Amino acid sequence: MEKPSLTASIIAILSFILGSWLIFDSARKLLTGYYTGEQTIGLGPWATIISTLGVRPADMAFPFLFLGIIWIVNGVIVLLGANTRYERTIAISIVTLFYALPGTIIGILNIVLSLREKQRVNSESNN
Repeated sequence: MEKPSLTASIIAILSFILGSWLIFDSARKLLTGYYTGEQTIGLGPWATIISTLGVRPADMAFPFLFLGIIWIVNGVIVLLGANTRYERTIAISIVTLFYALPGTIIGILNIVLSLREKQRVNSESNN
């Protein structure tokens, strides 16, 4: 196993951060009945997006838990250097773009970094 590049490490760190937050917040919702900040500042912009689709934000705890686990697994896959690591990162980032604001920011960053790193890896393998 080769040492991950700086870009791959950043992608993995962002994956771990978002995954950890999603797991924490969804577990908090399942245990206490409230997302972080729900009682004080309200839910984030993601709740408006979800509500527009006809889904109650309260019903998103399990999907968020699952999404958080996928992000953590993605970080590990990136660090291990699997062949499809950047495609996986792009796919999970697209799915997470609706999770405004943290998911949108990390998703966009990971898409840009993944495309850049995939291009670098492909050009190195062609030489």
